[in-house]
Amino acid sequence: MEELAQKGYLTPEGVRGKRFGDFEVLELGATTVARLSKAGLEFTPASSVSFPCERYKAPKRVSLCKPDNVYVHRVAGRLVPIAVAEWKDKSRLRKAGDEVAAAEQAIIGALAMGVRLALTTDGERFRYIDAAASATAGKIVEIPEVRDFTPSVLSDLYRGESDVERDPRPLSEKVWQIIWQATKAEPKDCLLTFVEIFMLKFLSDNLPLSVLPADYRFDVLLTAPDEFARNKGCSQIEYYVNSIRPRIKQIFAERLIVDDDKVRNVFGLATITSYTSIINGFAFLRSSVTTTISSYNRTFCEILDEFQGFGALTNIDPEFKLRLYETFLKRSARQQRLGQFFTPRNIVKPMVKMAMLNTLPDDSIVLDPAAGVGGFLLEPLLFPDALPGNVTFSDGQPRQRVKLIGVDVDASTNILAKANMLLHLAESVRDPQTTPEALNQALVNTFLLMNDNETLGGLLYPPRNSVDVILTNPPYVTQGSSIYRKEIEHVDGKKNGVFLEEYYDTGGLGVEALFLRYISGALKPGGRAFVIVPLGLLNRTAQRMKKALLSECNILASIQLPRNAFFNTAQPTYILVLERRRVKTQSRPPVFCGIARSIGETLDYERVPTPKENDLAALADLFVHYSNNGTTETVSRPTRYEDCPFAKIVPASAFDPDERWDVIRHWTDAEHVELGERSDTIDRAEFIDLATETLQELIDDLGQAKAELALLQSGNSAKFALSDSSRFQVRSGIRIRNVDLRDNPGDVPVYSVFTRPETVKGMIDRDWLDERGVEPEPYPSVTVMATGASAVGMVFYREANCVMTDDVVIVQPWPKPAEDGQLELGEEDGQLELGDGAQQESTTSDAEGTEPQDRDGEAAEPPEHDIDLGYLAVALAQTIAQGGYLYEAKLYTKRVAQLTIEVPVDAEGKPDIERQRQIAAVVKRLDQIRSKLQETGIWSKGVRLA
Repeated sequence: MEELAQKGYLTPEGVRGKRFGDFEVLELGATTVARLSKAGLEFTPASSVSFPCERYKAPKRVSLCKPDNVYVHRVAGRLVPIAVAEWKDKSRLRKAGDEVAAAEQAIIGALAMGVRLALTTDGERFRYIDAAASATAGKIVEIPEVRDFTPSVLSDLYRGESDVERDPRPLSEKVWQIIWQATKAEPKDCLLTFVEIFMLKFLSDNLPLSVLPADYRFDVLLTAPDEFARNKGCSQIEYYVNSIRPRIKQIFAERLIVDDDKVRNVFGLATITSYTSIINGFAFLRSSVTTTISSYNRTFCEILDEFQGFGALTNIDPEFKLRLYETFLKRSARQQRLGQFFTPRNIVKPMVKMAMLNTLPDDSIVLDPAAGVGGFLLEPLLFPDALPGNVTFSDGQPRQRVKLIGVDVDASTNILAKANMLLHLAESVRDPQTTPEALNQALVNTFLLMNDNETLGGLLYPPRNSVDVILTNPPYVTQGSSIYRKEIEHVDGKKNGVFLEEYYDTGGLGVEALFLRYISGALKPGGRAFVIVPLGLLNRTAQRMKKALLSECNILASIQLPRNAFFNTAQPTYILVLERRRVKTQSRPPVFCGIARSIGETLDYERVPTPKENDLAALADLFVHYSNNGTTETVSRPTRYEDCPFAKIVPASAFDPDERWDVIRHWTDAEHVELGERSDTIDRAEFIDLATETLQELIDDLGQAKAELALLQSGNSAKFALSDSSRFQVRSGIRIRNVDLRDNPGDVPVYSVFTRPETVKGMIDRDWLDERGVEPEPYPSVTVMATGASAVGMVFYREANCVMTDDVVIVQPWPKPAEDGQLELGEEDGQLELGDGAQQESTTSDAEGTEPQDRDGEAAEPPEHDIDLGYLAVALAQTIAQGGYLYEAKLYTKRVAQLTIEVPVDAEGKPDIERQRQIAAVVKRLDQIRSKLQETGIWSKGVRLA
């Protein structure tokens, strides 16, 4: 017993070893197995063991074995041996058979004590052996474990949990409460504190001892506070702050240079320096006169015990990696400053799927210019259909098949992103062949802190024509956003080859408009961007911004997300998908539109998973299908896609610069009812903020429209009569009954008397029209509703490739074609009479040598004209409104032909078509403002206040 006594293991209460995590260790070498049994360890020494040693000469009585270290587990006061170890100096492991002899010695010692685990080490390399399996096999059976020996490794091996995935969410919930109750810190500070301690435990459980020595690991802090103070001369929290924390920052050094040329070239920078580590947020450091760092020691030790009780942080549940930061968003009502960093995982996943990152060639670049904690870049590493195994390490250097780059202006967020990435690279952290320098370089090359200008952040260095995919959720702020433009004005010189004041001079309100300019310029030809934007950006009458964006990009998709999809706002948001145009003349594809009512979890505080209710995941699948297969049909109107009620394909013309880019207008009222949409619930403060922001935008838009109209209408104008057959043609549509539509369904839209321009009476078969000598309209036109109590006098612009019923009057600003059988205006009933030998198709015959539209729906150029169709609709609507037409005064063809319109003219008295177009564009924007105002009223009336 001499050795046990000399080393202080014998106490009045019995044998007590040194704490080793949840276990105790007896560091011996001169005490036999038999003496350990007599001292109180609970086991019966074996009388003999059955294992054929080749190199080690075992004692005849195995109870005389003297293991170097014995690890024991105290269970209800009983001291149960669980492992033995043989520590050999390197000088004793020089010969070929020395390692075999050491392993055999450990096996014999373990079998003599009846334990399964044995290990050998020279202090640098560890070999783990299953003694029981070795005895059965008659040869050494190793356990596949590459980590250095630590309490966590012993715990995993003893409990057989090396491959078990753990979900630390309950741990994070509990630790959140402890931190907040002790410090009353903001959620962001609580999050940073949790992540810092999490990193300590994670690194202690995974890094080699040569990188993070025992005195700097989590386990050194686990002794009783009094004992720790006697040994170290300070409290645990002081030791952590003054010793362990600096060591971690030394391993994951600050002020490291990005060494990847491709990353630097993206931003046109010769040098990019990282100034952050993986930790730098510890709420307990906020001391005061009455509160010192040491006063938090009890709370700190309580947190350590929670982590220790949870177990090893080796195999972490992937879902926790995805949702770590969301835990803290659900714990406080004050989320505004924190929520801007995080896109919910159930939105990130579908967006990653839509991006089809697995199809990207080597050395492609994926960028998030507002990276936050890095979800868009890191989650693809976990998905088998995205970028699994994208980050590897070879010859002490990190490698990425696809370059991942995340930019942010906030240092704390950049730290969180790096810590997040380290969790996603857990296997590499455990791999002894991966150096800490390579790990840190991978973090530095991926997440860039750009805060040279803390207002502009990454906007200061816009990438140009270099990025394959952008996935991002940029900040959106309109009020006070002028500071960004003012800051841009004061930037001297070129940044990445451009003057920022010119580069960002594309119009639009808010920071999000600047980011859209950044994004469109960053993409390579054919590159795609998946961007979360506020509804206000899509509805805003920012024609200049939209025109500039469309000059570089096509819109591929616009998907509405449900209200409250984000933690910190009820503001409606969208996923906008853009593709950089390959050439300026590239055609625009139809736009994939969707309404996501659900995202796979409840949209309240709890965020309870609802995997069977996930419209967004379904839309992501449909977008991938559409992206890969396109559509074989000409899309002339919003068309349901793959029979999905919340997905449609919409003509690209519906996303012109002067159009709204939201999607709800492409669903009819009946279809919205079918989707089961209902009123939202928001709190009163949120309602006031949303209503104020919306109304302010409307006021700004109205003021701008008023000023533009006043300027445009100040010039000369002249009156033109629609009865002038050399300049106009006025005619009626054709008789199409409901029974005709039911019996002859087809693909040609039929418009009749309705109050909404998108409403169709039905779709008619083209062959049915052919049999009656009717062709769909070959050119665009302006239509006037001739009847209907609420519709009479309404004026709509119509695209080509449709037909109108006979209670609709068609007006076009060019003369009728000269044919033998001229059309004649009929009687007051508005029917169209055909002259002798004339056919109805004469209404669509050639005019002035211009070919009309072909049967494939390709619209030809209309005949030459000097009155813009869009302006004609505006002027006609104004004339009819001023005339005060009621239902009794039906507007059939003769009455419409008697109308006159006022048209802007130039100095020579000729129609000024450019000014016409400008007025038409402003009036169209005004109509959009009116619609938005009406929608705001409906929303205000229907929303439920909590």
